[in-house]
Amino acid sequence: MVTRIGHIALHVADLDAAVDFQQQVIGMVETERVAGASYLTCNERHHELILIEDRTNRGYEHLALEVADASVLDGAAKRLTAAGGTTLGGIYDGEPGIDRALKVQSPNGHVYKLFCGMETIDPPAPGDRPVKLEHLSCKVVRPRAEERFLTDGLGFRFSDRMGLLASWWHCDDDHHGLALQRSPDSKLHHYAYQWSDFGALGRVADRLKAARGRKCIWGPSRHGPGNNHFLYFHDQDGAMIECCSELAHMSDGYQPKTWSMAPGVLNQWGAPPPARFVLTGFPIATPDPGRPTWAIGR
Repeated sequence: MVTRIGHIALHVADLDAAVDFQQQVIGMVETERVAGASYLTCNERHHELILIEDRTNRGYEHLALEVADASVLDGAAKRLTAAGGTTLGGIYDGEPGIDRALKVQSPNGHVYKLFCGMETIDPPAPGDRPVKLEHLSCKVVRPRAEERFLTDGLGFRFSDRMGLLASWWHCDDDHHGLALQRSPDSKLHHYAYQWSDFGALGRVADRLKAARGRKCIWGPSRHGPGNNHFLYFHDQDGAMIECCSELAHMSDGYQPKTWSMAPGVLNQWGAPPPARFVLTGFPIATPDPGRPTWAIGR
């Protein structure tokens, strides 16, 4: 049902500061700001990231997943609820940059927004910025329930598994658009941008140091599952970003596999993940049914 990863929406304490971080460190471009929400992109799509100023309801609002057209949305609710999801209101329109959408809460509390009709803009001027929002990694209490929801409800397909700890799932040619980690509580672990090459990750690390005086949490190095280069650090509000390059493509003959739970699996070049990486988590913001109050149409 889902054709590609769309965008992520995050609640932030200071909108100007959060936008500045994404512009200075990542290279994102603001396409629109309305009603306390900023829409940012790195390509010709209207947005890959939404930042919403909210000092009381900290957390990530939703992951948006694109579907082919409105007819898919019309038939989605029954399938999603049968797979264990809870719809949050009905189909709505009027949100900047998209035609219409439907929100659903997964068995572990993560909110997914199915949408169609993303607007396009003139591509940003040449610059050092990502290709797109690539994937999301979620901490979940009940992985099997979430996996069933991803496959039966959203149409994701299996990519890899790491014992009882983690699994990776794809909706298009990328090795994964969603990753699940077993955890005592449900949170966002990280959101990931795709970059053109390994060198770009080093330039991001340089900007993080120059613009914010901060060092990265883990990397750069290469993961086993997905075979991608990685670099991790926190954004302005404490949500973790992964910068990636060379993520495996399923069409290139990648064979789904079960990896061991040995710490070295996640880092093919160096040390296992540090505690700061393992323990990080950004809460799920309390969701609103239907069109959120910040999503005021033009």
